[in-house]
Amino acid sequence: MTRSMTGFSSVSQNHGSISFTMQIRSENSKSIEIAIHDESSNYGTHEKLKKIIMEKFDRGKIRIFISIEKEQKFEINNKIKSYLAEFSSVAKRFQITPTISSSELNNMINDNISSSYSSTKLENHQIKLLNKAIKKLIISQEIEGKNLIEDINKKLSKIYILKEKIVKRVSLYRNKLEKKYHKEIKKGFANHDPLLARKEISSALDKIDIEEEIIRLDSHVLELKKILSKKGQKGMTIDFYMQEINREANTLAAKSKDFKLSELAIEIKTYLNQIREIAANIS
Repeated sequence: MTRSMTGFSSVSQNHGSISFTMQIRSENSKSIEIAIHDESSNYGTHEKLKKIIMEKFDRGKIRIFISIEKEQKFEINNKIKSYLAEFSSVAKRFQITPTISSSELNNMINDNISSSYSSTKLENHQIKLLNKAIKKLIISQEIEGKNLIEDINKKLSKIYILKEKIVKRVSLYRNKLEKKYHKEIKKGFANHDPLLARKEISSALDKIDIEEEIIRLDSHVLELKKILSKKGQKGMTIDFYMQEINREANTLAAKSKDFKLSELAIEIKTYLNQIREIAANIS
């Protein structure tokens, strides 16, 4: 399914007194860019997380935010009791009055939590959280991607309608010019070969002929609609077809000597620019 390159997901999970939160924010980019914001600075784990991201995404600026919080509460386990007993024993031996502040005890407990939570456990939980966050992100991107494709299809339909208006307008304009040229050229060739006059008329009308441009524009629009209905990446492909249709619109505007035809061509170009902006956000 087509995906937008922008999106956000957040997942959290608690393990004992430790709370893990992982957020992914993605933006559009022509290439893949990954940045990890994590106070632990565990570069080995970061490289593994980046590899997972690169397996799921080909384009986009992706930022991962990792937060690890320890619950501030006193839980004195056997290990802490052993520390305190040893501390009291040393103090008694040297005849020192044993004192310890609540903050020192709290730090001791937190250090014990950190040491009991191995780097392997931490890495495994981060990988699990990342996979969950990626799934949520992809779902949101697919929903947004579907909306973007619908928007593009609507704009392509409007371009098609404008094209039909151009065809009708050209037919009327051509007939009008043909009569005008017949009248003017016949005057100029009153005493000359009538065959030469017809050649001059044909040459003048050829200069405003846009049949080829209309055929190519039609072909590009229909082909693009087929591509939009297929699965897979299509952002770059949409941009390519926008360039092709833009080329035909430019030719239509250049060949036209009629103000209304020029207006219609400019309207097409406006929709093309809007579609290109949308396509820049599609993977």
